[in-house]
Parts: sequence; structure tokens; C-alpha cells
Amino acid sequence: MRRIEDSILNGELAVGDRLPSERELAEQMKISKTAVHSGVCDMVRKGFLEVVPRKGIFVGDYAKNGTLETLESIMQYSGGRLDKRNVQSMLEMRYAIESVALVKLIEAKDAATIENLHCMFTDAEKELMAGEPDYRKIGEFCFQFHHYICVASGNTIAPMIFNAFKKPSVSFWTNSSRALGRKEALRRVKVFLDLILAGNAETAQMHLQYITETSTEIVREQ
Repeated sequence: MRRIEDSILNGELAVGDRLPSERELAEQMKISKTAVHSGVCDMVRKGFLEVVPRKGIFVGDYAKNGTLETLESIMQYSGGRLDKRNVQSMLEMRYAIESVALVKLIEAKDAATIENLHCMFTDAEKELMAGEPDYRKIGEFCFQFHHYICVASGNTIAPMIFNAFKKPSVSFWTNSSRALGRKEALRRVKVFLDLILAGNAETAQMHLQYITETSTEIVREQ
């Protein structure tokens, strides 16, 4: 089943391609039909396959029918990295989630939460600006900062969705901080902090939108 999944993800199998029957797959792979049936059901659930009664097993449109499990499979296949098209999709999803979280955080006006964000940035800036640049650490800090915004918004689902993108998000922020330089990478985070401190939700959303629209230009494949 992993071999079939890999063939779908690398383009060898396209949406709509017909696969052999479960019996034929079992014979080809020299495993039981029960094991094949279980694997097919798992791939149907993830959106990789579609079973049409009396017609057969076909490659499904996982982008349309997939779940977070599908995303996990894609990241396992790619070693936690996404191609530029999926990076852009990830950034757009981040905007949809974090733009709402920013408004909720700022409107809540919780002094302790805002102070936590301030301390988080101050401590990280002191560490990350010392010595030689550690872009991986900068990437991890950027993820933690923005994840905390989702947590602090009070939305119970947003942080979990944000967490599902942790590996490609850290990879993206690592690459972008390397391209921008650590000073500019941290300045971009500081802008969010200053706008939150100022209670300016509208401009914070505009800053997030600007980053969403321009970030793919600085992404570097590792």
C-alpha cells in the first residue's frame, strides 16, 4: 500500500487511473487479500483511492477528498517538506486561521497573555542575535510565536490545525530566515508584536496578508 501511495504522490499514478483488483494486488504483493482490503480501505479514507462498485479501484483526488491524515502521508513522503505550490496553500491556510486568531487575541486585551508574547520575543531575540546565525532555531521560534497566537485566541481547534503543519512550517521559516537574514526575519515577528501591543488588529491582518502574498518568493528548497 505504501508503494501505491508513493506512486500516487510522485505522479506515476494519476487521478482516475484504474488499479488491479484486491485479489490481483494480493497475488502481486504476495500478501493476504484481507491485508490488501485493509490497506485499500485505509487509502480510501485518506482520499488516495476510490472504490466504485462493480467497476473497480481507482486513484482518487486526494487534494479534494483528503484529511489531515493525508497531509501527514504527504509530509512523510517528502521528508517533512512541501513543494512551492503546497507551501503557498499552507500560507493561505495559515492566513485563514491566524487572521481570526489575531483579532480574537487583540480584542481579548488579556495583559498576561500579551506580556507572555512580549517576553517570548525578547528572550528569543537576545539568544538568536548572539553568535553565529542559527536559522533552524529562528524557524522554530517563529513557529512557536505564531502557534502561541492561535493558543491565546481561545479557539480550541486552531492550535491543533496549526500544529499539523509544524514540520513544513519550521522548514519554511528556516529557509525564509536564511534568505532574509536573521535581523529581518525577527523584525517581521516584531511587527506582529508591536501591532498586538498597540491593539491594532486591522493592520496586523494586513501585515499577515502581505507576508502570505510575498513569502513564496523567498522560499528555498533544501
